[in-house]
Amino acid sequence: MAATFMLSILTPEKSVFEGEVEYLEVPGREGYLGVLAHHAALVTSLASGTLTLRRAGGAVEKHAVAGGFFEVSNNRATVLADSLSD
Repeated sequence: MAATFMLSILTPEKSVFEGEVEYLEVPGREGYLGVLAHHAALVTSLASGTLTLRRAGGAVEKHAVAGGFFEVSNNRATVLADSLSD
């Protein structure tokens, strides 16, 4: 089993996801960013695009995101999305 990290996905209306994931890909302003466990700390703005996450165990989810911010620190990632849809 791959190493995992905690992910929170939030919109202004609600908490969309809270749990452990093996991988996350987000649309950054300069291109897509892939994140695995123990990634270096970073903060960046998000562009519109597709957010892809792989849960612990392998299930993959994709969501359309329309901007926001993304932070990674201490083996935890947070997506603050302006809006999110399936």
